Amino acid sequence: MESGLKKKPFQCPKCEFVQLEPPHLISTYCRACGEYYEVGRAAAKPVLPPAPVPLEAARRVSIFCHRCGATHPVSKHAASTICPSCNAGIELVDLEFLNPVSRPIDTRGHLRIGPGANLTSSWIICGSARIEGRVSGPFRSEGEVQIATKHLLHSEIVAPSVTVEKHACTSLSGNLETDALTVRGSIAATVRCRGTIRILRGGVLHGAIFARGIIVEKGGALTGDCRVDLTQPYGLEGPSPLTRPKRNFSPFLHFAVRPGLAS
Repeated sequence: MESGLKKKPFQCPKCEFVQLEPPHLISTYCRACGEYYEVGRAAAKPVLPPAPVPLEAARRVSIFCHRCGATHPVSKHAASTICPSCNAGIELVDLEFLNPVSRPIDTRGHLRIGPGANLTSSWIICGSARIEGRVSGPFRSEGEVQIATKHLLHSEIVAPSVTVEKHACTSLSGNLETDALTVRGSIAATVRCRGTIRILRGGVLHGAIFARGIIVEKGGALTGDCRVDLTQPYGLEGPSPLTRPKRNFSPFLHFAVRPGLAS
C-alpha cells in the first residue's frame, strides 16, 4: 500500500481523543464521546497525540467486550464505543423498551423491559436489568437482574446477582446461572448458583438446582432435584456463555431441603 493511503491521526475538538482515519477525511464521529465533527483541510494534517496521562485524570473507564474478551478505556462522557479488537459496537447508556422490539443489545447501562415489551435478540448484554415483559434470546448482565414478569422467558440468564420479585410468576426455558439468587416470587428454572440461593417467605422455586448453599425461610417452597457441591468456585469468570462451550458440572450430593434449614 502506498504511503499516501495510510491512515493518519485526527483529534476530536470536544474530548481531544485521537483516532486513525484516512488522510483525506472530511468528517467523522469520535469513537470516545460520539461527537460528530468536520476536520476540514486545515485539520487534514497529522495530529500528535497528547502526552500520556493517568486514566483517572483522563476520566476514563474500562469497557470489557463480551464478544472477544478485550478491554479498552473509554471516556466517562461517551454514549457509545467500538471495540478496537473486534469492531463490535457497544452502547454505554440506559435503555428502556415498552413495546415489542427485535435488535441486538450490547450496553453497559441499565436495561428495562417494560410490561408491554417483547425483546427478541440473539445477543443481549447489559450492565444491569429489570425484566417486566417478555425476553427471547441469551441474556447476560454485568450487574443485578430483577425478574418481575409473569410471562415465560425463552432465554438463558447469566448475572452475578438475580432477584425474583414478589409478584413475579415465570419460568425460564434456559439455565439461570448466577452467584446469588433471591426468590420472593415464583420461578421454574434450571439454576446453577455458585453462591447461596435464598427463598424468602412466599417464594417458590421449582426445577433442577445446583448450588453451594440453599436457605429456605418459613413460608417458602422448593421442589425439584436439589444438589449441593461446596467445591464449586465463586465468581462468574471466563468467557461469556454466549460464546463459550457448555460446562460439565461435577457430581453433586443429593439432599432434602426443609424450610428454615440452610445447607
